Amino acid sequence: GEINDKMKGLYRSKYLTPAGDERYAAVTQFEATDARRCFPCWDEPAIKATFDITLEVPADRVALSNMPVKEEKVTDNLKVVQFDTTPVMSTYLVAVVVGEYDFVEKKSRDGVLVRVYTPVGKSKQGLFALEVAAKVLPYYKEYFDIAYPLPKIDLIAIADFSAGAMENWGLVTYRETCLLVDEEHTSAVRRQWIALVVGHELAHQWFGNLVTMEWWTHLWLNEAMLPLLNSCVSITYSLSTTYGHSLLLRPI
Repeated sequence: GEINDKMKGLYRSKYLTPAGDERYAAVTQFEATDARRCFPCWDEPAIKATFDITLEVPADRVALSNMPVKEEKVTDNLKVVQFDTTPVMSTYLVAVVVGEYDFVEKKSRDGVLVRVYTPVGKSKQGLFALEVAAKVLPYYKEYFDIAYPLPKIDLIAIADFSAGAMENWGLVTYRETCLLVDEEHTSAVRRQWIALVVGHELAHQWFGNLVTMEWWTHLWLNEAMLPLLNSCVSITYSLSTTYGHSLLLRPI
């Protein structure tokens, strides 16, 4: 496949370094039918497969995919990054990101490694989403009575992104405004919105990713069932120690 500028398939996302230099990240956005732009495949949600992903990237760049890194070899200015084999999954949920990022991390109560990747120098702006994600994951495990099936979940802020967020399995991509919180400038309403978006995409890790619609005519099933959770349950988490207020999270 070719790297394009159309924000679909495998594309270039322009960002600025802290010094103001213009750089590009490589990002994927495959929903609904753009995995075929990147690699040959039966690009239908019902036709699932495992994926063994290997990337050759500049040695100073962060390389991410759905699964944790299995092996990394550095030669001169390049590194080859091999990832663990994915579970059986749909092509539209495969994801790759290569760029310059900082991250914050913690483990959820049930042992899943959660990371939030941010632009360089803005790692603190990922703390709010990290706190939400680490607390929502165990809740969904209990609600669905099925453990999150991957060993890690990454949430990453993308500078150029066509949607609000995309629920790629194990590597959820977000528009920066839907993930990052600036303690001095982000309003309470925006924080609540970010919490809802984070919760929504993590719910898709089960509803949509683990259990998938047969075809896109059934997309309503992917999305419509999540608001139903609003009427069934609500989760109240106290984040007052870190953020000075309580937050009511409702999966959307």
